[in-house]
Amino acid sequence: MIDKTFQILVLEDNDGDVYLLKKALTNAGVRFQMTVIEDGASGLAFARRRGEHAAFIPDLAVLDLNLPKGGGLAVLEAIRMSKDLEHLPVVIATSSATSGERAAAEDFKVAQFITKPSALEECLKIGATLKALLMKP
Repeated sequence: MIDKTFQILVLEDNDGDVYLLKKALTNAGVRFQMTVIEDGASGLAFARRRGEHAAFIPDLAVLDLNLPKGGGLAVLEAIRMSKDLEHLPVVIATSSATSGERAAAEDFKVAQFITKPSALEECLKIGATLKALLMKP
């Protein structure tokens, strides 16, 4: 286990999914602090370096495409346009995405595209995927 506490930003409005993500990371042996943004408007404020999280630069962002108050793709685009965040590894984790949304997300160089599984065992495997991304040099 690496002796670092990773800063993880989660843009997700479902408390259950946030809980499962925490469990998956813990089970994978990742030390982390998690910041949760629950809607697209707040996500855009973060990406545009305004508001409560303006100075925060995470090690990894996990983004749901289906956010209230503005979609995840708009947040992703704003992240990629930010000088501070343009190289931030972003993982898309969504329960449903059209092929157009998936293609658009890939245009913005996402690190990983994950369809949220319904089975607990599969949810917990996401922790290992995120850990591998965090360990990349």
